[in-house]
Amino acid sequence: MTPSIFLRVSDGRLFLWDYRNHNQYELDITYLQRIIDISSGKSTLDSPIDEQVLKSGIFDKCEPAPWGWDCLSRIYHVGSQIPELTEGNESKEDPYAGYIQYCMSLADKIPAMFHEPLGQRVALPAPSLQALGSMSLRSALWKRQTCRAFTSAPIDIQLVSDALYATFGAVHGTERTDLKRLGLVPVGYRRTSPSGGGLHPSEPYLIALRVNGLESGIYHYSSDKHCLTAVRSALTEGELGHLLCRQDFCEAMAYGIFVTSTFSKLWWKYPHSRAYRVALLDIGCLAQTFQLVCTAQGVQSWITGYFRDHKINELLKIDEETGSVMFFLGAGIGNGPVAPEALAAARSAIHDQ
Repeated sequence: MTPSIFLRVSDGRLFLWDYRNHNQYELDITYLQRIIDISSGKSTLDSPIDEQVLKSGIFDKCEPAPWGWDCLSRIYHVGSQIPELTEGNESKEDPYAGYIQYCMSLADKIPAMFHEPLGQRVALPAPSLQALGSMSLRSALWKRQTCRAFTSAPIDIQLVSDALYATFGAVHGTERTDLKRLGLVPVGYRRTSPSGGGLHPSEPYLIALRVNGLESGIYHYSSDKHCLTAVRSALTEGELGHLLCRQDFCEAMAYGIFVTSTFSKLWWKYPHSRAYRVALLDIGCLAQTFQLVCTAQGVQSWITGYFRDHKINELLKIDEETGSVMFFLGAGIGNGPVAPEALAAARSAIHDQ
């Protein structure tokens, strides 16, 4: 059988999903048995069942292409592709008119653009972005370096405020006057990084470890109000390292940011599974922006996607049915790309040889 097939049981019913072509078929035991027989090499029969099974195309590509990861990653890779249109199946209608009509059909279902968690509000200093203007883009790009040798030195809340605003803030305002001037009804808002549909599904949760002027703890950053909302008290010693799968050098940072994605924002406008790619690219743009901002500030940064998803979602009170933690950004005062403990272990191993 083609490798782009999986079976799913739901409410006592069996479905075969051709995820390359985004086709689903409900099966009964008779159909399932014939699929098993044909896939094991038995000859096809002159029967309506075999005719339908062959017509579905699930046996068209029997040899799986080389793939270096497991089948789950292949399901994501193939399943989030746009299916190829067969000749004569492509719409000849005006694509812009169709898109506008589609958007109008969703206008009464626009989700909330800004996340407002419950908790005590904490004010941040007004953004002061002079430091970002003192370094050229070229210098920031060339000086950016991932740091893992943090010194446990604190940094001022002003630097954290500026980094949050420059990376996640609604810096262009929430009114979208650029679209209103064109006579359009705006949806979403604008950060310094692009986002599919201007929806910005990525939400930042600040982990304050050593920030002068801010009590240690976990906070949600509000993009439109430029303030924090307390989510929970400070992490215990070693807890962040545990959450980040024993990347324990993170404990010496000044602060970190868990970036989550609100999938339900994307589902509203982009129901195809390809939108998951958009969620990942959204965070990739934010991560680069964050690192360039830190570089311009003279602050060292580190990013990672290796962590305990479920534990962090529970910690941040994320509904895993509609969103998830996706990435981690860290910053502080540091002096090198290699954690001291890792460097000592490497030197010891070299010495032992």
